[in-house]
Parts: sequence; C-alpha cells; structure tokens
Amino acid sequence: MKIDVVSTSPIKKYYLKSLSGQKINFMLGERIDIPVDWYELNIEYDGIKNDIKEIILDDVNIDEQIYTGYYIDGNGKFHQPGGALWDEGGCFKIWLHSKIGVFVERIMRCLESGEYGSDLSKKYLFTVDKPLEISKSFPKEIQSFFSYGEGPYWWDKSKADIPYRIVPDLDFDKDAVLQEAIKLCVVGHESEDGGEYGKFRIDSTNAKCNLDLPYADFDPEKFPVLAKLFEAIGLEKLMTMHLSTLEPNGNFTVHRDRGYFRDGYKYLTGCKIFYWNLTDPRDNHFKFGRCGLLPTDKPLFVNTLSHVHSSINQSTSDRKVIMITGKYRENNFERF
Repeated sequence: MKIDVVSTSPIKKYYLKSLSGQKINFMLGERIDIPVDWYELNIEYDGIKNDIKEIILDDVNIDEQIYTGYYIDGNGKFHQPGGALWDEGGCFKIWLHSKIGVFVERIMRCLESGEYGSDLSKKYLFTVDKPLEISKSFPKEIQSFFSYGEGPYWWDKSKADIPYRIVPDLDFDKDAVLQEAIKLCVVGHESEDGGEYGKFRIDSTNAKCNLDLPYADFDPEKFPVLAKLFEAIGLEKLMTMHLSTLEPNGNFTVHRDRGYFRDGYKYLTGCKIFYWNLTDPRDNHFKFGRCGLLPTDKPLFVNTLSHVHSSINQSTSDRKVIMITGKYRENNFERF
C-alpha cells in the first residue's frame, strides 16, 4: 500500500489506524508493508492552516471519493465536506483500503454518484465494523463473528435495510421503565444452555413469546411510564413487548430473525423494533454483520430481520433490554 497527499502546505502529522485500533506510522509516498485490510488515514492540524487537495492511493488519484473523508475539529464537532485543517486538535479522517479496487467498489456500492462534496451524514448512516476479541467462554461461532470486521459502510437512511436508528432526547427513569416492563411482560421463556439461539431469558406480552400479533392488552392507566414512552417513540398500538435478559456469560448466537411468516410481519420488517438497554451497557455487545457494534448506550430502533446478529454479556450483572413492536404513527421514522 502506498499513500500520497497533495495539499497547500506539506503534511507533517499523520498516521494510519487499523480496524483493531493499532496506530501505524509511515512515510507518505513510500510503500507500506501491512496486511490487506481497511485503514483510517488521520491527518492532524500542525499549527498551519492547510487544505487537502488530492489523495493518491497506490499511484491512483481517488478523485471525488476524497469527499468520503471528514474533519473533526478541536471541540469534537463533525464537518463534511471537510478537507481543510484549521484548528488546534483538529484531524481529517478517511477510510482507505490497501487494495484500491476494494476501496472503489465499497464506495460505489454504498453511495450514489453526484453526492460527493455534500454532508453524507444527512442521507447516510455511517458505520465501521471493527474486530472485537471476546471471552473464550462463548461458543466459537460467536467468538469468530465478533473477531472479524468488514470496515466502513454507508447505509441510506431511506432504505429498508438500514441497520439501526438512534432515538434522541428520551428523558425517562430507566428503573421506572424496567419495573413497569416486569409487570407487563408476564409470559416467560428461558432457553436451554447451549440451545439453538443461545443462553437467555425472554419475558413477553405475547403468549408464545414471539414478536407477533395479536395486539397486546395494554391499559395506559396501569402503566403510565410505559404509556409516556410509547407516545415519545411514536407508538400508536402495542403489538408485543419483550423484556430480554442476558445473565453474565449469556448470549444470543449468530442468527437472523425469522419474522416473514408471521401475521405481524409488517410491524417488524425494516428498522421498526424499538430496543433499549435499561442496565449498564459496559461489557455488553450487540453486533450486526457488516455494520459492527451497535451503540447500545442509547435507545434505538433496530433491524434484526435484515441483518445477521449476535449479542453477548461479558459483565458481572444481568443485562436487561426492552423490545417494543406495533403500529407507529405515519412517517414516524423519518424524524430519527
């Protein structure tokens, strides 16, 4: 791999970072002997305002694809397009592959032509699938799934395969939500250790512990906190609510949800399942293939029908997540 940069002033402070987070120092314009993979090029502000004009990867100018890069200023704010270096602590970042053809294919697969030079974050969710080494106590297929990373990906927010949406500004007492969830979800199912889908417990409003019709019997006067939560996330009618528990060393094995044959499929397909970890998210990991780790420190809508996924608890306490499905307000998801 060889990288060169054309800029208004010489580039002085720069390095690569691997998917696993390893910092790699190198010389611009000279070949780098590194494994075939994705690498994040970081160019730091060095006290002189600078403008990055071109990036040359293996003697090929990446041209307009330079606009997949972005600038993080000294206050941590994201800027795109962002090829200028202009403040203390600022850094330009762009993901490159050590094989130019792989880089070009990924960009062209994800992005529409004509969108370069715009703020891609307005139309796309940007994710980076990075490897994570987990405890060897988990099944080998889960260890392998987490240990591999496919690098950067851009997901069109208007498409049905978007992996997740972050739900902002939810101001609720998590413990109060949890206590009402425990009272509402009265049907229990506990997997056998080493069972088909992993080691977990599901408590549900659904008689078969499935995310499916019929609609749940929900009295907002008995569950005022949940009623306010449903209103906040745009839910008009509850189909199913799950309370999912992973004990320490619990897991959901690598799988893809099978909801296409269910009566309530239209409430599941796309990114429509509300997912909120009500406990400490540390050492709990939820991964989608190609997408990577989900930000489970935030409430989300997730797309478990379109994406192969797995979840693990490496902490010393139970992880409790609520999942909510049903009829949402028209155009509800356009606001996330």
